[in-house]
Amino acid sequence: MASAETVVLVGSYAEHPRALREIANRCQHHFRILLYPIGQPDTTPWSQQWDELQQDYPTAEPDSAGSVYAIIDACLSPTAHRVHELRQLHAHYPTAWWLRSGLTETATACASALGYPDVVAFNGLPGIFARLHTVEIAPALTASAQAREAAIAFFSQLGFQPEVVEDRIGLVIPRILAMLINEGAFTVMERAAEPTDIDTALRLAMNYPHGILEWADDIGLDTIVAILDALYAEYHQERYRACVLLRQYVRAHRLGRHTGHSFYSYG
Repeated sequence: MASAETVVLVGSYAEHPRALREIANRCQHHFRILLYPIGQPDTTPWSQQWDELQQDYPTAEPDSAGSVYAIIDACLSPTAHRVHELRQLHAHYPTAWWLRSGLTETATACASALGYPDVVAFNGLPGIFARLHTVEIAPALTASAQAREAAIAFFSQLGFQPEVVEDRIGLVIPRILAMLINEGAFTVMERAAEPTDIDTALRLAMNYPHGILEWADDIGLDTIVAILDALYAEYHQERYRACVLLRQYVRAHRLGRHTGHSFYSYG
């Protein structure tokens, strides 16, 4: 893998671009980075954040020439909702490996919608992606051995220790964290405890490095709700039903540390 290779980062103007920023920061010393935003920029509530990101990294033009090593789709919305744009991107760079954030969609579902078998999902959890030493990857059921090995090589070059897991929504760590955070949100909504009490109890009793609601504020409540909604849609089990308090915070754009407010307030 040559250091001059290019990666294309796919994002949505409807979503905060922090996940793209964290992935770009991890990639920038090894790859040339192009952005491929989908949607209408004049309707995004995150115009300042998108403007700052696009000042740092150029946008991939549909008629631009050159090879691309990998396409990295960090969106929370399903592939099927953006399939026209994504198929155009794949047609333009047909030899690029396709890496899909597995927070809200399996690699197999992405491959089915895209019409391309070699998709590998990864743990693109914002807020903690930059601090991870290990990254979970999950090849689609249709993926070739070459796609799996390419994903392992890619994340290894970024300094991760890749771990192959089953292709399930949320993978392993994001799924567990989302469920713990959801239970913490129900506890706050029911006035059984304050956020600081919950986080202190879990740090002391369970030896967690952070409280679960501190984790929620780092990750972003929009991401947590999206994971839970995707799990509920897949399994139809009550344990994945997102707490109303989480939804209310998302509606108010109280998403976490990066917006200044959520379970805690930040200066």
